[in-house]
Amino acid sequence: NAVGTAAISIFNFSPVLAGLFIGGFWQVIVIFGLHWWLIPIMIQNIATNGFDPVIITYFAASFAQTGTAFAIMLKTKDIKLKTIAAPACIAGIFGINEPIVYGVTLPRKKYFVIACIAAAIGGAIIAYTGAYLYIFAGFGLFSIPGFINPATNDMSGMYYGIIASVVAFAIAAAVSFVLFKDE
Repeated sequence: NAVGTAAISIFNFSPVLAGLFIGGFWQVIVIFGLHWWLIPIMIQNIATNGFDPVIITYFAASFAQTGTAFAIMLKTKDIKLKTIAAPACIAGIFGINEPIVYGVTLPRKKYFVIACIAAAIGGAIIAYTGAYLYIFAGFGLFSIPGFINPATNDMSGMYYGIIASVVAFAIAAAVSFVLFKDE
């Protein structure tokens, strides 16, 4: 309840601040299993309002983690890390971040933080643009069609979601690529 109330309260105060908060802390929330307390709020928002503007600000988080893992995969000389990162990137594109988080970024804490900061920026973009999720379609690429307004077929939210994800991916990948050094 506290996590959900905090998310809604921050959103009511400032959507962009909520985007920074939810986007930035999404992976931390997932690690502790608290995201299952936010998903019902998203579903409730969709059921009562026809859309969710709050919780969807997590959307860019999986792409930020994927960007970090992709940069590490490209730069590392460690064959074991490369073999973990490559399939983890594929899973991350589809919103399954556990292989990236537990196998690539969290053991290298700095890169986990880089991905969280990039996700916060992506979340802020989603909130700033007013992109809504109309249909809960899963995570990662599967969520993209959920941004299309079914009443008007307006696809602008989908474009904003894609832009936010590309920005989060690019920031995370660029910063991680520049800073990464094999241990």
